[in-house]
Amino acid sequence: MTILQQYLEANRQVEKEYAGIELEVTEGEVPASLYGTFFRNGPGRLEHQGVLYRHLFDGDGMISAFAFENGRIRYRNRYVRTREFTEEEEAGRMLYRSFGTNIPGGFRRNFMKMRFKNAANTNIIYHGGKLLALWEGGWPHEIDPVTLETVQRYDYNGVLRNEGAVGRIIQPELPFAAHPRLHPDTGVLHNFGTAPGARQELLLYQVAPDGQARISRRIPMDKLYFTHDYVLTAEGQHIFFLIPVAFELWKALLGLQPPVETLQQQPDQPIRILVIDEEDITEYETEYCFIFHFANGYRRADGAFIVDAFTMPDFPLSFNLHKGLAGETVGGAAGALTRFTLEPGKKLARRESLSPYPAEFPAYNPRLTGKPYRYAWGIGDHPENGRALLHGIVKFGLEQRQTLLKDYYPRLTGEPVFVPRPGAEGEDEGWLLFLTFDPEESETDLRILNAPDLEEVAVARLPHNVPLVFHGSWVGEVFG
Repeated sequence: MTILQQYLEANRQVEKEYAGIELEVTEGEVPASLYGTFFRNGPGRLEHQGVLYRHLFDGDGMISAFAFENGRIRYRNRYVRTREFTEEEEAGRMLYRSFGTNIPGGFRRNFMKMRFKNAANTNIIYHGGKLLALWEGGWPHEIDPVTLETVQRYDYNGVLRNEGAVGRIIQPELPFAAHPRLHPDTGVLHNFGTAPGARQELLLYQVAPDGQARISRRIPMDKLYFTHDYVLTAEGQHIFFLIPVAFELWKALLGLQPPVETLQQQPDQPIRILVIDEEDITEYETEYCFIFHFANGYRRADGAFIVDAFTMPDFPLSFNLHKGLAGETVGGAAGALTRFTLEPGKKLARRESLSPYPAEFPAYNPRLTGKPYRYAWGIGDHPENGRALLHGIVKFGLEQRQTLLKDYYPRLTGEPVFVPRPGAEGEDEGWLLFLTFDPEESETDLRILNAPDLEEVAVARLPHNVPLVFHGSWVGEVFG
């Protein structure tokens, strides 16, 4: 089986929705103290009415829920019934453009089609009593945490409505990014959005523990950057890396190309780094690279900021299904864990490698968001293997610059989510929850690892394939 075949098989279309079945534990025992629900979100189908989506980001969002109680696991899954999903199901054909896919039929079918499909496929969080499926190009969708039925398109009581004259035409729904950060001490959820309009804006949001939201800051931008993630410090600074990768918006709006194909990269330009405080913005810069995900970041006692990110040489082609099927290389989406140090009075960020192991999709102990931390986990592989896809779980010891690998080859691994052990004081005392896909047996398993040493605790077999991407979260309550 080729790399592309493995990739597509791991993300093949999910046909069935299950409602609260108990999973068979095939190895080990599920800890009785592991109590709560593991939610995941990702593209459940990459084909629509016989038309293959051209990009992995376009797949319709499907929520998976694993409820842990008394050493048993109950599983259910359900597609997010977005407005676009429902309308296309009723019409029996593709009606909406996506991030990487235009409507079949060429320019005439796509000209001035400015309502893009909200795929609701990127992340899922529980905050303020709401379970929300996130997609960074528009509004979240509220999901019933017990049944996984779609409740509504959620705009935080109107906060996410675009009131600008031009913005209402281009993008009436203000974007709410898929990587919010929860402050571990205040319980406030912080997030952002990059909004087009008469001028481009970076919007900062704050959502109180009771779910009341507000726009805390509007920052003018010179262009619409591809900004997927950011860092929040415990003191409240927001740190953004403005990578010189931007959209040629007019081409996308006219229907000439889907947005991803209008991305313009400028590797000869430096990255602008914004440290946004309550009133001030301090700028730094570093040499060009591409970043999807940050692990964590914090402010040191001397005033310097530490930011850990997975850096890549450029925007990866690995999520582009169309190019992969056309014979271009699929792979190369792994990053290198890199530390950026932003020192007061110095414009250029200092940059150092934390590990030679290729990795992505980071996890860490959530009580240390924005604070000094010693450990991070992710999907990864050994640097000497030279594999295009990632087949393991890695643990990074940041102080000693040590990396531990649990190799699952030929299985592919999905994002690990860290679950603290009840009553634990140690930073790494807990478990990692994640999925693996075996391309030889075409089987998907839920795995539980001991976070300190990556020793396997238990394995549970799923009744069907569940795509490994993208993100998930742990909630210390049992639903369903």
